[in-house]
Amino acid sequence: MMRNIWFQLHWLIGITAGTVLIVVGVTGAILSFEPELSRAMNPAVMNVTPQRATLSPDALVGRINAAVPEKRITALTLASSPQESARVTFAPEPPAKRGESRYVNPYSGELLGKPAGEEFFRFVIQLHRYLAAGDIGKHIVGASTLGVIYLALSGLYLRWPATVFSVRSWLALRWSLKGRNFWWELHSVLGTWVLVVYLFAALTGLYWSYEWYRDAMFAVTGAPKPVQQQAGGGADKAGGGPSITDAEIAKDLGLAWGGFRSQIEHFETATIRMPSKAGKPVQITYLDRDPPHLRAVNRILIDLASGNVVEHERYADKPMGAKIMSSVYALHTGRFFGLPGVVILAIASLAMAISGISGWLLYLDRRRKKARRKERILARA
Repeated sequence: MMRNIWFQLHWLIGITAGTVLIVVGVTGAILSFEPELSRAMNPAVMNVTPQRATLSPDALVGRINAAVPEKRITALTLASSPQESARVTFAPEPPAKRGESRYVNPYSGELLGKPAGEEFFRFVIQLHRYLAAGDIGKHIVGASTLGVIYLALSGLYLRWPATVFSVRSWLALRWSLKGRNFWWELHSVLGTWVLVVYLFAALTGLYWSYEWYRDAMFAVTGAPKPVQQQAGGGADKAGGGPSITDAEIAKDLGLAWGGFRSQIEHFETATIRMPSKAGKPVQITYLDRDPPHLRAVNRILIDLASGNVVEHERYADKPMGAKIMSSVYALHTGRFFGLPGVVILAIASLAMAISGISGWLLYLDRRRKKARRKERILARA
């Protein structure tokens, strides 16, 4: 009786959430390698020919401002590698919420062409998180992600073998099977292979679906919730003060950058977030050389006028709970564990799509057989 209830719920959730999870799985696999794919698609934009010396940040801001004076600069990202382009982010133009980003030659200040694939990956992200349907899609994906947890645990219960300690009975896939038997074997064994990864991806993915879940994660880990940043400048908090122009920022940015380099000798990338109000510090977020992952970000606030350090927060010094919460994205994508983690998460994402398709095939086959049995009963009557 109990087994039948678990089975009925499993297929019901499977054919509803499963359709969504096919989309989530395929898009997740694509996004796993977004940085590598973007760089491969845009070698002439994201890479430059090394020259004698790069321009200082204040010189770069001055040249960018001269090229596009109508746009306000909110951030400038610099790389320590002599082959990598810099990147500038402009303030969004209403009603847009996201500002335009462009790559920049760090040796000349020339704005480079727009990289191919940006709009594609942005759309894939929207599909993955919201089915490209706003809040409605967000709730559908959230509910389907909760469904993954039930499907994984109930699937484990439903296929529990008689020989519990036999590795073969748990993990061996018999390719010689045909038809429904093969789809059942593929569905159950594949689910077992990636069971832990499914649960891991679902439990981290819910961070973006539900605020209550996100609050619970911060409460459990003991990490402080991040303060929401204003779009105009990463270091700004609510408060007054006269606006500051790019030209005024560029005039003193050399001092702020000098203050940063006096503290940090080596870095992988550094993003300078410009203040939008006079008197506010410049915020620089940076990655150490050979960081543990791409979200192991350090943060430093520097007074624009004097170059003095106001605050310095290092990822390595954070408590474990704060490290976990600042690394949720890296955990979800597998990048927290390096390239092997990315590959495993990408394979699991594709397996999720295969599980959804095989589940549907099993359901349709069962419906066909049920209809035939009904026809035979009617024919005998």
